[in-house]
Amino acid sequence: MKPFSPRLQSSLLPAAMVLAACMASLACGNAPAQTRLKWAHVYETSEPFHKWSVWAAEEIRKRSNGRYQIDVFPASQLGKENDINQGLALGSVDIIISGSSFAAKSFPRIGVAYYPYTFRDANHLLAYTRSDIYRELTRGYDRATTSLPPPTTARASPPPTSPSRIAAK
Repeated sequence: MKPFSPRLQSSLLPAAMVLAACMASLACGNAPAQTRLKWAHVYETSEPFHKWSVWAAEEIRKRSNGRYQIDVFPASQLGKENDINQGLALGSVDIIISGSSFAAKSFPRIGVAYYPYTFRDANHLLAYTRSDIYRELTRGYDRATTSLPPPTTARASPPPTSPSRIAAK
């Protein structure tokens, strides 16, 4: 691999110095008073996922006394589910709603929450998120990635309890 040309090196040096100065000012507490974050999801604005995302963003703003401003981008405005998962890893989006199947691309074992009939009901699913198994899986996911794992796949309506109920839908 060729080293950078002297001309490129001389143009990168000032940029690197500016970046270092910005990072130093952030480390010294001169950060802006408000942090603005992007929350992306693929659900339409009429869906409960969006309604509660907007509610949570407003609650975070209120409870942080305005230190955090979260802009919610619904209906795939920042990309499809695969795109926003990649955006989370790249840092172009800060918060997403995504299923375990996408998390399983980085850490396959966490995909167990996506399998059909894994959970008997909502209480069973909540118990899973408090279990040692869940903590073990999230630690593994955390080691494999730089983002927090989705706890579960949630549904607004009751899940089907048998294959015949799936076909009826």
